[in-house]
Amino acid sequence: MTTRGAIGAVAVLLVAGCAESAQADEGFTAADATRIANTRPLPNGWTWPHDPEPPSQSASTESADDDPLLAELQRQMADVVGIAEAGHKWRDDDKLGNLVAQVFGSGVDAHKALAALNGFSRGWGAKSGDITRDEEVDGLGDEAWRLWVGGNGTQVTYHWRQDNLLLEVHVHCWGVCPSDVDAATRAWVDAIDEAARPSS
Repeated sequence: MTTRGAIGAVAVLLVAGCAESAQADEGFTAADATRIANTRPLPNGWTWPHDPEPPSQSASTESADDDPLLAELQRQMADVVGIAEAGHKWRDDDKLGNLVAQVFGSGVDAHKALAALNGFSRGWGAKSGDITRDEEVDGLGDEAWRLWVGGNGTQVTYHWRQDNLLLEVHVHCWGVCPSDVDAATRAWVDAIDEAARPSS
C-alpha cells in the first residue's frame, strides 16, 4: 500500500515545480480540475466510501536525492508549465481509488507530462509487483495509457489527456475485489472522461 503514496506524490510535484502564476492559453482551467476531481468511483461490483479522504498535508517524504525515479521525473518535467491540480482519494479496508486532474499550460505540456508520468508509474509498478499490461488505450481522450500490476493485490492505473488536461486514476485492490478490477476501474475512468468533455 506504500506504492500509491509514492505515485500520489507526483501530482504535487508536477504542479508545485511549475510557475503557479501561469495561465493556460486556452482549454481547461483550474476550476475544471476541481470539478472533474469530484467524480466519485462507481459501484460496479464493489462499494466505495461516500466521501473522499481529506487532502494529505504532506504527499511524500521522499526526495529526488533518495529516489532515482523521482529524479528522472523531475528532469523530464523541468520545462513543463503546470497550472493547477486537484485530486481525491477514496479508501477502505479492501481498496484505494485515487483520482488526480492536472491542468497544464498547453496540450504539448500535458503530452510531455503524460509520457513522464507513464515512465514514473511503470518504474514504481516494477518495484511493487509484476507488470502484466503496459499499453496504449483507444477511445479515451486524445491519448491514453494503462498499466496493470499484480503481486501485491491488483493495481490498475490509467493516464489520459484531453487537450491541456491530464487525468490519472489509480485503483489498488488488496482485499475483496470484483472479478474484473480493470472493467470496474474503466467504468469510473469513462465517467471521469465524460465529465471532462467540454460539452458536459
